[in-house]
Amino acid sequence: METRHIALSSLFSLVIFFQKFLLPAPYDKVLSILLQITLFSLAFFIMGTVGPLVTSGISGVLIASMRGSLAVMTILFSLLYGVLVGVLYRMLGVHASDQIYRGRLLVASTVATLIVGVVSAGTSMLLGVIPYTPVLVVVMMSAGALQGVLGGYLSYVVWVKYFYKLVD
Repeated sequence: METRHIALSSLFSLVIFFQKFLLPAPYDKVLSILLQITLFSLAFFIMGTVGPLVTSGISGVLIASMRGSLAVMTILFSLLYGVLVGVLYRMLGVHASDQIYRGRLLVASTVATLIVGVVSAGTSMLLGVIPYTPVLVVVMMSAGALQGVLGGYLSYVVWVKYFYKLVD
């Protein structure tokens, strides 16, 4: 991995961390998923499968520093998200031969977001961190799916408009 890739992952991670730092929970969730999937997608386009994993690892550690007793969960779920993005994008062939397949990108980003949402919300409910209510589950899954689609699309637009010509 090149030094510039680590620097870019660190920059993406700092953006994610500051967004979570500036907005208190649960309001940070409204923007954080959209921002994370967008930056994880860009990391994938630039660095390949390892990009979202490195970015999620760094951002997970940064966010865990302010989460106290939930630090381990924060790191694990962040890493899970990065792994899912990298693996699903690779499996679905989102980025191949200098082309991004927008439909595949939207599917993969939505599926990764929903899987992490279900696992993290389910764990949080089992541990009593958040209450279980069917309405809350429906709202969280709907918001997660919407943010997955929007984040995937936003990363596509940003990549095509700003990054595509810059990367070797």
